[in-house]
Amino acid sequence: MREERVTISIMSWLEENDWQIICYDFPQSGTGVLLHPNGDNRTEKNKGGIIPDIIAVKGNVALFFENKDRFYQPDFDKLLEIKTENNFSDSLNQLLSGFNISKIVYGIGIPEEKKHLEKSKKQLDKIDFLITTDKDENIKIHYDNEKVF
Repeated sequence: MREERVTISIMSWLEENDWQIICYDFPQSGTGVLLHPNGDNRTEKNKGGIIPDIIAVKGNVALFFENKDRFYQPDFDKLLEIKTENNFSDSLNQLLSGFNISKIVYGIGIPEEKKHLEKSKKQLDKIDFLITTDKDENIKIHYDNEKVF
Protein backbone atom coordinates (compact mmCIF):
# COMPACT_ATOMS: atom_id res chain seq x y z
CA MET A 1 0.00 0.00 0.00
CA ARG A 2 1.40 3.39 -1.00
CA GLU A 3 1.78 6.25 1.47
CA GLU A 4 -0.87 8.37 -0.25
CA ARG A 5 -3.41 5.52 0.13
CA VAL A 6 -2.60 5.36 3.85
CA THR A 7 -3.13 9.13 4.14
CA ILE A 8 -6.36 9.16 2.10
CA SER A 9 -7.80 6.24 4.05
CA ILE A 10 -7.00 7.85 7.41
CA MET A 11 -8.38 11.23 6.28
CA SER A 12 -11.67 9.62 5.23
CA TRP A 13 -11.93 7.85 8.58
CA LEU A 14 -11.14 11.05 10.49
CA GLU A 15 -13.83 12.98 8.60
CA GLU A 16 -16.36 10.19 9.23
CA ASN A 17 -15.56 10.60 12.92
CA ASP A 18 -16.06 14.39 12.95
CA TRP A 19 -12.40 15.44 12.78
CA GLN A 20 -11.74 18.53 10.68
CA ILE A 21 -8.76 18.18 8.34
CA ILE A 22 -6.64 21.35 8.64
CA CYS A 23 -3.94 20.28 6.18
CA TYR A 24 -2.62 17.16 4.53
CA ASP A 25 0.19 16.05 2.27
CA PHE A 26 1.41 13.00 0.44
CA PRO A 27 4.60 12.42 -1.54
CA GLN A 28 5.20 14.92 -4.33
CA SER A 29 1.67 16.38 -4.02
CA GLY A 30 2.70 19.89 -3.02
CA THR A 31 -0.49 20.20 -0.96
CA GLY A 32 1.03 20.31 2.52
CA VAL A 33 1.79 23.14 4.90
CA LEU A 34 5.45 23.73 5.66
CA LEU A 35 6.15 24.24 9.36
CA HIS A 36 9.31 26.14 10.25
CA PRO A 37 11.40 25.61 13.37
CA ASN A 38 11.04 28.22 16.14
CA GLY A 39 13.45 31.16 15.97
CA ASP A 40 14.43 30.09 12.53
CA ASN A 41 17.14 32.21 10.94
CA ARG A 42 17.37 30.14 7.79
CA THR A 43 19.18 31.21 4.69
CA GLU A 44 17.30 28.74 2.49
CA LYS A 45 13.53 28.99 2.21
CA ASN A 46 12.59 25.45 3.32
CA LYS A 47 15.68 24.42 5.28
CA GLY A 48 14.79 22.67 8.52
CA GLY A 49 11.07 22.75 7.79
CA ILE A 50 8.69 19.81 8.03
CA ILE A 51 5.43 19.04 6.28
CA PRO A 52 3.00 16.95 8.38
CA ASP A 53 1.04 14.31 6.49
CA ILE A 54 -2.21 15.22 8.29
CA ILE A 55 -3.21 17.75 10.90
CA ALA A 56 -6.79 17.41 12.09
CA VAL A 57 -8.82 19.08 14.84
CA LYS A 58 -11.79 18.01 16.96
CA GLY A 59 -12.86 19.97 20.01
CA ASN A 60 -9.72 21.15 21.77
CA VAL A 61 -7.46 18.40 20.38
CA ALA A 62 -5.20 18.51 17.33
CA LEU A 63 -3.74 15.39 15.71
CA PHE A 64 -0.35 15.47 14.03
CA PHE A 65 0.20 12.50 11.69
CA GLU A 66 3.23 11.13 9.93
CA ASN A 67 2.20 8.34 7.56
CA LYS A 68 4.32 5.83 5.70
CA ASP A 69 3.94 2.74 3.54
CA ARG A 70 6.12 0.81 6.02
CA PHE A 71 7.86 1.11 9.37
CA TYR A 72 10.15 4.13 9.22
CA GLN A 73 12.27 4.81 12.32
CA PRO A 74 13.14 8.47 11.50
CA ASP A 75 9.44 9.45 11.73
CA PHE A 76 9.19 8.08 15.27
CA ASP A 77 12.34 10.00 16.21
CA LYS A 78 11.07 13.18 14.52
CA LEU A 79 7.72 13.06 16.35
CA LEU A 80 9.42 12.50 19.69
CA GLU A 81 11.64 15.52 19.06
CA ILE A 82 8.74 17.75 17.99
CA LYS A 83 6.66 16.61 20.96
CA THR A 84 9.33 16.94 23.65
CA GLU A 85 11.30 19.94 22.40
CA ASN A 86 8.34 21.99 21.10
CA ASN A 87 10.71 23.13 18.36
CA PHE A 88 7.85 23.79 15.91
CA SER A 89 5.39 25.28 18.40
CA ASP A 90 5.35 28.76 16.82
CA SER A 91 4.33 27.40 13.39
CA LEU A 92 1.85 24.96 14.92
CA ASN A 93 0.28 27.69 17.07
CA GLN A 94 -0.04 29.93 14.03
CA LEU A 95 -1.59 27.15 11.93
CA LEU A 96 -4.07 26.30 14.71
CA SER A 97 -4.72 29.89 15.85
CA GLY A 98 -8.37 29.81 14.77
CA PHE A 99 -9.07 26.88 17.11
CA ASN A 100 -9.15 26.51 20.88
CA ILE A 101 -6.48 23.78 21.04
CA SER A 102 -5.28 22.65 24.44
CA LYS A 103 -3.58 19.42 23.36
CA ILE A 104 -1.63 18.27 20.32
CA VAL A 105 -1.06 14.53 19.99
CA TYR A 106 1.50 12.99 17.67
CA GLY A 107 1.25 9.69 15.88
CA ILE A 108 1.94 7.38 12.99
CA GLY A 109 -0.24 5.87 10.29
CA ILE A 110 0.95 2.75 8.43
CA PRO A 111 -0.53 -0.17 6.47
CA GLU A 112 -1.93 -3.08 8.46
CA GLU A 113 1.03 -5.41 7.88
CA LYS A 114 2.42 -7.59 10.63
CA LYS A 115 6.13 -6.91 10.09
CA HIS A 116 5.68 -3.11 10.07
CA LEU A 117 3.29 -3.19 13.00
CA GLU A 118 5.63 -5.30 15.14
CA LYS A 119 8.53 -2.89 14.58
CA SER A 120 6.28 0.13 15.21
CA LYS A 121 4.97 -1.27 18.48
CA LYS A 122 8.54 -1.30 19.81
CA GLN A 123 8.59 2.51 19.39
CA LEU A 124 5.34 3.41 21.19
CA ASP A 125 7.20 5.37 23.87
CA LYS A 126 7.96 8.01 21.21
CA ILE A 127 4.41 8.64 19.97
CA ASP A 128 0.86 9.20 21.27
CA PHE A 129 -0.99 6.99 18.79
CA LEU A 130 -0.50 4.30 16.16
CA ILE A 131 -3.13 3.68 13.48
CA THR A 132 -3.18 1.20 10.61
CA THR A 133 -5.28 0.83 7.50
CA ASP A 134 -5.77 -2.12 5.19
CA LYS A 135 -6.47 -2.34 1.45
CA ASP A 136 -10.22 -2.06 2.18
CA GLU A 137 -9.61 1.19 4.12
CA ASN A 138 -10.48 -0.37 7.46
CA ILE A 139 -8.84 1.59 10.25
CA LYS A 140 -7.48 0.01 13.40
CA ILE A 141 -6.22 1.92 16.43
CA HIS A 142 -3.32 -0.02 17.94
CA TYR A 143 -2.25 2.60 20.47
CA ASP A 144 -3.96 5.71 21.84
CA ASN A 145 -2.02 6.93 24.86
CA GLU A 146 -4.06 10.17 25.20
CA LYS A 147 -7.43 8.46 24.55
CA VAL A 148 -8.45 10.89 21.81
CA PHE A 149 -10.12 8.33 19.50
